[in-house]
Amino acid sequence: MENGERKGHDTGRQRVVWAALLMPGLFCIALAPLSSSQTPERSEQPRTYAAKLLQQGQVGAAIEQYRRAVAANPQDPQNYYGLAVALDRAGDLREERKALHHVLLLNSSYAPLHNQLGLLNMKEAKPAMAAAEFRAAIALDPLYPEAKNNLGVLMRAQGDNSAAEALFRQAIAENAGYAQAMTNLGSLLAVEARLPEAEEVLRRAIAIDPKNVDALTEHAMVRMRMDRKPEAVEEFRAAKQAEPQRAETHINLGIALADSADLDGALGEFTEAIRLQPDNGLAHHNRGRVLSDMNRDAEAMLELEKAVQLKSDEAEWWSVLGALARKMGDKKESARALRSAAELAPKDARRQYELGQALLEAGDRESAVAQWRRALALQPEYADALYALSRALARTDATESKELQTRFTKLQELQRATDDAQAMGNDALNKAAAGDWSTAIVGLKKAIDRCGECSVRPQLHKNLGLVYCRSGDLKDGKSELLQADKWLPGDADIAKALQFLKSE
Repeated sequence: MENGERKGHDTGRQRVVWAALLMPGLFCIALAPLSSSQTPERSEQPRTYAAKLLQQGQVGAAIEQYRRAVAANPQDPQNYYGLAVALDRAGDLREERKALHHVLLLNSSYAPLHNQLGLLNMKEAKPAMAAAEFRAAIALDPLYPEAKNNLGVLMRAQGDNSAAEALFRQAIAENAGYAQAMTNLGSLLAVEARLPEAEEVLRRAIAIDPKNVDALTEHAMVRMRMDRKPEAVEEFRAAKQAEPQRAETHINLGIALADSADLDGALGEFTEAIRLQPDNGLAHHNRGRVLSDMNRDAEAMLELEKAVQLKSDEAEWWSVLGALARKMGDKKESARALRSAAELAPKDARRQYELGQALLEAGDRESAVAQWRRALALQPEYADALYALSRALARTDATESKELQTRFTKLQELQRATDDAQAMGNDALNKAAAGDWSTAIVGLKKAIDRCGECSVRPQLHKNLGLVYCRSGDLKDGKSELLQADKWLPGDADIAKALQFLKSE
């Protein structure tokens, strides 16, 4: 995903899959505290015992003790509240809501009650009600970091990253040791590609809680994206050691090992994940991928088929299955799998193109042509589809075939110009890094000329503007940056440079 694309189907597919599966999108939510200084001392003991049982993971026993506390003192809202939290842990949401209703009747001004109602509403897919409850909790207790963290999780899930970031930062400001909020903030920063910031926040979270699996995992993912794979692998190992019975920790480590070319190690991790959770489709899919890379194709096919049986709505998994079937010479199975991928992703030009290839190999030229036309309708400059369709129409429609070939040739020329311009631009930036401003400026101008209308033109103008400014030529620098700003609105580097120029 972040690693970019490679030419060629097999290598590009593998790179995308490993990168994509490393991003689980973790959200961390905090429960409210179980005790309150407002509770009479005579009712503390049974509830405290129940809370200890819950902390030890003895959920059933905790529920039983909370029910005894409720029976002994039905007017104490804390007893009902503790029962609600235990029922939440047991997944009995209906009974949890009943218990929280009792708390509401007895003490509607208790902030943790509203926080817990917010969590319950989130689980029941009622985001508006959840937000209202979290905000009610914060209104009752303005310094309530857990409620702010939870509202931040909800805001992020709804796509409001700005509000989520502000809430996570408030929660951390109110509780400097709040590792969970730091983990959430780090995850959000990573999604926005603010990797140095994300790494720093996640590092702080791990320093506070060295065995926090979510923080370790997110930090390792950031390091993978920063191309610091050995460090990432070690952190994934630490996460696995912290929770060895959790299949996901083995899957994440396996993916990192596979991306680091340690196929034997990756195979071992995926195998262990399947032992722990036999119905985990992701573990079967990745085990199949590794076996395929090791040329153990028959075993790989069994794993990939098992994966799509367990989770049939993953287009990429069907594509991988289809590619392996093609490699093994099973044209019928390849077409079947790739058709499933294309149907699951009808707006993905690559899926339509791949199905066309499989159909052609299976002898269905007419259907293959139809698929390539679909691919080009979705992505008119899809070079592979242009070339395939041009070849397929060479005997039946020479005019259209020639037109398609012309479009393909122009795309090739544009790609060559893009590659050349990128290489020239990078060389110029190396000169700039060495302080050779004049050579760098000449090089970037030549790169822009070679680029023409290619896709990297905005970046080249931006770099030229920045180099001009660094060399002391603020006038030409401003001119280039203003031009680049039209193509790259909101670019942080351009905005910062223009703000500096404005103050000069």
